[in-house]
Amino acid sequence: MNDSNLLQPAIEKIEWNYNKIPESASYDGGYASIENSNYAVGKGIKNVVFGKIKGSLKNIASSLNMETQLKKWRSGVEAVISNVKRGFNLSRINWSGLRHFKAKVLWSVIAYNIRVMIGHFLAGIKLA
Repeated sequence: MNDSNLLQPAIEKIEWNYNKIPESASYDGGYASIENSNYAVGKGIKNVVFGKIKGSLKNIASSLNMETQLKKWRSGVEAVISNVKRGFNLSRINWSGLRHFKAKVLWSVIAYNIRVMIGHFLAGIKLA
C-alpha cells in the first residue's frame, strides 16, 4: 500500500480516538498529494506541511515561521525514530505476533528515553 493512501485513515483514527482534530500536522513526503492536503484542510487542520512537495502541491501554513517549525519538528521525530531503530535493533523484529511487536517497540522507546535522560543528567554533572 502506498503511504499516500494512509493519511486519510490516520486522520480518521486520530479523530475517533481523541474526539478532535489537531490544528497542525507535518507529514512525510510519501503522503504528499493535493487530495490529502484538501482532505486535511477539510477536516479542520489549519497548517498542513509535507516533507517533500510534488507537482503543484503547496504547503498550507499560517506563516513561514509555522511551516519551518513543523518541518523541524518532523525532522526531529525522524531522528528519534532512526536512533531507536539503530540503537535497539528495531529494523528487524523477530518476536512473533502483534502483541510481541508492540511490547518490543514499547520497551525500546522506554529504554531510549531513559538513555536520553541519563545523558542529560550526566551532562549536567561537573567532574573535578
